[in-house]
Amino acid sequence: MNSRLVPLLAALVVCAVPPASADEVKAPPVTVTDSFTGKGLTVRLVAEVTAIEPGKPFYAGLWIRHEKGYHTYWSQPGLAGVATKLEWTLPEGFTVSPQLFPPPQKVKMAALNVHGFEQDTLVAVSITPPAELKAASVNLRALASWMCCLRTCNPGFSHLALTLPVGPAARNAEWSPRFQELRDSQPRPAEGWTFTAERDENGVMLTGKPATPETPSTPPSPQFFSSDNLICSDPDQAWEADGAGGFRVRLSPSDFQPDDTTRLRGLLFGATGWNPGGRERYVAIDVPISGKPSARTP
Repeated sequence: MNSRLVPLLAALVVCAVPPASADEVKAPPVTVTDSFTGKGLTVRLVAEVTAIEPGKPFYAGLWIRHEKGYHTYWSQPGLAGVATKLEWTLPEGFTVSPQLFPPPQKVKMAALNVHGFEQDTLVAVSITPPAELKAASVNLRALASWMCCLRTCNPGFSHLALTLPVGPAARNAEWSPRFQELRDSQPRPAEGWTFTAERDENGVMLTGKPATPETPSTPPSPQFFSSDNLICSDPDQAWEADGAGGFRVRLSPSDFQPDDTTRLRGLLFGATGWNPGGRERYVAIDVPISGKPSARTP
């Protein structure tokens, strides 16, 4: 285990939220506080529609409002933290997609760099109801769990519920724009770039070169976010320009690597965007890694 984790783990303070019944917690927000500061976050189960139409998919999810300085975690938190999770209990015939997260930020857990969110955040799924619904309303239930951190970490969970009538689907004027923003934020594959990744005794060297004249140069303030924990979130990333619009950056391997270490998967962030003709600040990459795989930690 990384030696820097020892003092961090010793400092963790558990502030678990007792489970509330679904009858007690419906659409209203639930406030979760740090036992030291009395601050933390507010969570709420929300949907993009005001009614459920049989057979028509819709999005629902957890809205998280962070108080200043606090953060929760991306799907791959990095060296410390736990991803926000929703475990759904739905009527028979309903299906649920994998969770969608917004692209992450680099945030601090004590002295560690990790992947998370300090701004208000929506984590959501697509729910598909069956083609026939006989009930007049549907109760959407979810067990929400998260880790809320500032100087210490506070795990929390709550049973949430939201009841929607059955009928023609109508846009929720308050929440529908936020769900659309989440969908629009999902990173597209990088276009107009040629990437290579090579492993050596010091880590993985990622290089990128613009492949077309329309491809912008490496944007300022770049950052790589590993989506499978192959790369450690904590070390600062030393990016170097290659003089021709491209870059190279050495990435440090994680102590706890995934089963597949043959590919570099994750998101590239750049303040002014990557793809030709667009300003996507986040793009997705999936690059084969050459060189001998690093030794795995038992």
